[in-house]
Parts: sequence; C-alpha cells; structure tokens
Amino acid sequence: MNRESILLGALLAAASCFSQTPMADPQVKGGELVWFSMSTTKEQVFKALGPPAMIAPFGSDFESWQYKLGNVDHDDFSHQIVFRKSNHSLVSITRNYDPERTVDILFPATIATVHHFPNAETPQFSIRVRPFADGSYLMAMGISKPGQVTGQVVMMRASEVQHFYPWLSAQLAVGAK
Repeated sequence: MNRESILLGALLAAASCFSQTPMADPQVKGGELVWFSMSTTKEQVFKALGPPAMIAPFGSDFESWQYKLGNVDHDDFSHQIVFRKSNHSLVSITRNYDPERTVDILFPATIATVHHFPNAETPQFSIRVRPFADGSYLMAMGISKPGQVTGQVVMMRASEVQHFYPWLSAQLAVGAK
C-alpha cells in the first residue's frame, strides 16, 4: 500500500470520528436542551463520542470515561462521563471548555437557580443550576450570573449530587421545599 493511500485512510478514519460527535456539546434547539440524558447508555455514548482516551475506575462503584475531542491540551480532557459500575447507569457527563465561554443559552433566567459554597452570605464558589424533568441537573461551574464565562458544564443525575457536591445537594433540597 502506498503512502498516499495510508494517509487518505487515516484522514477518513479521523473525519468519521469527528462526524460522530454532534452530541459533544450541549445545545438548545427549539427551546429544548439537546445533549445526553440520564437514560443514555454506555453503548450510546460510545456511538456518539467513540472510544474514550482513558477509562478509570474510582470509588467503590464508579467508572470514568475520559475523552480528548477537538483541540485539547495533551494533559486535559474535553469530556468526562461517569457511570455506576454496578448497574452501568450514567451518573454524569462533564464538558470542559478551553477557552472558557458563556453558556447563558443553557440556563434560562426563569428556570436556573444560583447556589454558593459555603453559603450566599460568604460565597467562595458559585454554580448555576438548571433542573430537568428526568431528575437531572445541568450545572455551570464557577458562575453566578448571565454574561460570565465558565470552563465546565456538568449534567448529573439529581440522586448523585449528594456524593459529589453535598453542600449543593443540601441547598437544592431546601429550595425544593
């Protein structure tokens, strides 16, 4: 096989990987969020994003799939998808942005809430949160108001927030009453 054929094959393979990633970024179409949902399976993630760059078990029941899609620094990951090992359910999907960007379209003012760690009186860290009917939250890390930029958006099953952000889980529970 000649060099041109090998190069063409490699380019076609790379192009097919990028064409399979329309779900890589959360988007709003017709007023609805178009991205993954908490019912997304491992097979669907694999089909949408391809094979992960790394798979790492952590804790007693979690597995993380980490991706390097697009222009990503060699030490960074563009996406991190967490599954429960025991039942293979999707726990969360994280989209890291570099450079940071505004995500206001994902967090309508009429729906989104803002939460602060440790509390609103002495905020050290803020998160904008958008709830969904399927029992999940979309979270923009480190921002409290429209126009600010973030480097990370996370969708997480509501029942799992307590394991990763106990302070946020407590605030969300108070807000739900």
